[in-house]
Amino acid sequence: MAINDELVYEVNEKGENVLVQSINSDHQAYLRFTNRTTRAVDVWWRDFAGKKRFYERMEPGAFYDINSYLTHPWEFTDATTGESYVINNKIVFRAPERAGDLRYRTNWNITVPVRTLKSTAMQTLASLLPNPHAASELDLPNVLSRELAEVVIKMRRPPTVEDQAENTW
Repeated sequence: MAINDELVYEVNEKGENVLVQSINSDHQAYLRFTNRTTRAVDVWWRDFAGKKRFYERMEPGAFYDINSYLTHPWEFTDATTGESYVINNKIVFRAPERAGDLRYRTNWNITVPVRTLKSTAMQTLASLLPNPHAASELDLPNVLSRELAEVVIKMRRPPTVEDQAENTW
């Protein structure tokens, strides 16, 4: 199982930075994650130490049923680029209390977050270029050519689970 040792923190309701991690396994939540993107999505769970653990790769339109718990955080990334995807516009998903101990699955749609215009343009251009060197032929400023070439490289490289575990994007 791939593991990413990079820890993530979020701000709680008191304004304190807290580690994103599983807390307990008291209240079950029967979940279905549905990939509503046009890209393959990797599903990650944050364990009790806050480490990111790979669970599943979902193709576009696929769903994944998981028996989880209310305090267990889940994350979703593009299998190729490592871009974070969201459920209800949140990068870290935890089942809401109302889903706890229900005897049926609740469905949660994985979607693309709101992107900047620059990010959208870079991904669109990168998908049209035959190789990273073509970015330098577009008469863009050097810094944009380099950034575009990097996006092309990420999109063209065959992804591995190990790559995603090391990804900090």
